[in-house]
Amino acid sequence: MGPLLALIRKEFIQFFRSRPLIILVVWTIAIEIAICAFSITYDVKHLRVAVQDLDGSARSRELVSRFAQTESFDVTGPVATRGALDALLERGQATVGVVIPGDFSRRLTQRLPASVQVLLDGSDSNSALVALGYTQRIVGRYSREVEQEWLRGAVGRPGPIPTLENERRARYNPALRSVDFVVVSMLTLAVMMIAIILPAAGLAWEKEAGTIEQLLVMPFRRWELMLAKIVPTFVVSLGALALAFWVPWWFAVPIRGSVPLFFALSALFLVSALGLGLLLGTLAANLQQALLLSFFTLFPVLVISGTTVPVDGMPRAVQLLSRLSPLTYYMEIALGVLLKGVGLEALWPQALAMGGLGAGLGALGLWRFGRQLR
Repeated sequence: MGPLLALIRKEFIQFFRSRPLIILVVWTIAIEIAICAFSITYDVKHLRVAVQDLDGSARSRELVSRFAQTESFDVTGPVATRGALDALLERGQATVGVVIPGDFSRRLTQRLPASVQVLLDGSDSNSALVALGYTQRIVGRYSREVEQEWLRGAVGRPGPIPTLENERRARYNPALRSVDFVVVSMLTLAVMMIAIILPAAGLAWEKEAGTIEQLLVMPFRRWELMLAKIVPTFVVSLGALALAFWVPWWFAVPIRGSVPLFFALSALFLVSALGLGLLLGTLAANLQQALLLSFFTLFPVLVISGTTVPVDGMPRAVQLLSRLSPLTYYMEIALGVLLKGVGLEALWPQALAMGGLGAGLGALGLWRFGRQLR
């Protein structure tokens, strides 16, 4: 074990002497996750609403006030003409336009159906769909209140009319905070970035500096050289993951499951990530190529693995392709352990699939690395 320990010690010394790699790890763990958690949100709030009230009655003003009373909308003010409303939508100064017709209150008074026109800026389809849902909820609630007034007048007695309401309950995230999902997804992505970039950059740097040839002429076995490249990165990646847990604590993200189980399954995920990093390092001739290949690989893996958008909403072909990404299973494991609090009895299929892919990628990376040592 003496030569192997000497090689591992050499890799640790080389890593801690490389300031760019240290800065990369610290930036990814300590800063990048926090920036993403602060900036990325799927909660749509304070959408700007422009209103053209052609009725000008107490009824129409009451409906407009419902938009202003929620944090989902900010009413920009009344608009006199339809052209002015369209101009606000075109310039991006309003996301939603609401047109209340001139016979709005009269039709309500006569107990006739009244309509409200809603115009949406569909350039951002996600915000438009969310805004449409919020608008339908506000108008629907106001419609039920008007209907209750009609019923009270019909039966001739005061008091509320019984209505059927649905009760919403969200498990694992009662407040439906998007930051909980963002923190967990960025945590998994940061682990993968470090585990891929460090071995790829380290091996490419050895080639560029010419030290790989010096190692080949020394009395080291090939498996010792391969383990010396893997073990330090494995330890650094797990250490970085432990340091990254300050982000869930800072953003008050509840950790409901077993942290030791999460680290054990993270170690299993690192096998595939390190194997992919070694493979990219063998394909690169220098450090610049290694970094470019790493980011070229990380971006599509990030997109198809469910870290930004749900896999279920993707096309069928992409869903099948996502099953080949270890990050897909690691993301499901992270959400299950950290947010849902489930154990291995529920996550063993993901762990088994991730372990199989990890064994394949790890073997491919080690095989390619071993060929370059001949």
